Amino acid sequence: MSKKIHALVLCLAGLVGAMQNAVAADNLFKSYAYDTPITKYTEAGGYYDCSAEVGAPARCIDDVDFIDQKFTAGLVFSSDKLIMVSLFAPYERELFGRAIGALAKSFGLVALADGKSMLDLVDLAAKAKSKDEYTAKLTNYESVALNANNLTYSFIEGAASIKGTPSVIGLMAAAPANVRGADLIVTGEGEESVIMIKFSFPKLDENKLVEQAKKPVESF
Repeated sequence: MSKKIHALVLCLAGLVGAMQNAVAADNLFKSYAYDTPITKYTEAGGYYDCSAEVGAPARCIDDVDFIDQKFTAGLVFSSDKLIMVSLFAPYERELFGRAIGALAKSFGLVALADGKSMLDLVDLAAKAKSKDEYTAKLTNYESVALNANNLTYSFIEGAASIKGTPSVIGLMAAAPANVRGADLIVTGEGEESVIMIKFSFPKLDENKLVEQAKKPVESF
């Protein structure tokens, strides 16, 4: 796959430079608000049931505008409440560059993953002896994952404003409850290659699971 972009761009999109704090409104993407009931997204509004394709309760809508591109948007629900918005489009190198640039405006790149392992860029930035070492390790991981047709770039909104954390786990622990995450995923091969951008609130989701676990259950 010829999807590699210069590692310096990723560095600039990541842990260097000023980033904005997470927004107060819990909007996943544009006006799509976290916890919105599934009943809002009706067939009359252009939404259709795509649960079978997504593998979870979901509604999809076509021709959503973002970065001068038409995406299919997949809305994923838990307990009939919106928890994630995913955008899908055929892979194009130029679109990939625009997506990285758009995310870098308010998000920081914190990790890469290939489906089998994760490169913690917060940890790498703390331990690398130089920018060259940081860039070399990032670039090598990126190249191998792209050649295997599976790479996820994980971003956190306002990451650079969260100081003194040794890892992604530490950064998330120190982040606000409504910190927004974004995963840019490049997957597939040839004409089947796609770009996915997933927006979520990982800490809000985690808190939901904790609250569910605390609820009393019937005897069995």
